[in-house]
Amino acid sequence: MATTILRHAPDVEFINAIVFPGRLATSVSCLCDALEWIAQDPPEIVLCSFGLARSSLELEMRISALQAAGTLFVASSPVHGEKIYPAAYADVLSVQGDARCKPSELSQLGLPGARYGACVIAPEAPGVQGASVAAAHVGGVLAASWRGRPDTTLQAFGRRIRYRGCDNHAAPAH
Repeated sequence: MATTILRHAPDVEFINAIVFPGRLATSVSCLCDALEWIAQDPPEIVLCSFGLARSSLELEMRISALQAAGTLFVASSPVHGEKIYPAAYADVLSVQGDARCKPSELSQLGLPGARYGACVIAPEAPGVQGASVAAAHVGGVLAASWRGRPDTTLQAFGRRIRYRGCDNHAAPAH
């Protein structure tokens, strides 16, 4: 995910909040602990290239507090299945893969499960694919578009949208 982000924003600085302690599974408490840790010095963007099956009031509150501090959240969302969290929370930029998109292209899907779409392939690691990679592309474009505040950054980000809608026949955005 880091190399995908760096492709778009080569000067970005990373903070690695460990949410997968030695295995590919996490818990709400582990995620909340990580968010509490980063809240001490809120980052501009948080990438959540994973999802939890259930919502948690504590998790939602921690994300809302960071958002109020000016942090943008990007989270991957699967194309099929139930809602996942944090992608399903308000004002989280939910992302799924969009086969129309090349690595530097974005789509505004406006779907219940995903507001945005992006390339599913990590160019530096073609075997790594999926919504997590798409979210990393969006995170990288956001980092490259950073304008000091979330609202102005989202305006700059919006100008990078190539496609609108989820139909394969949707017209390119202008």
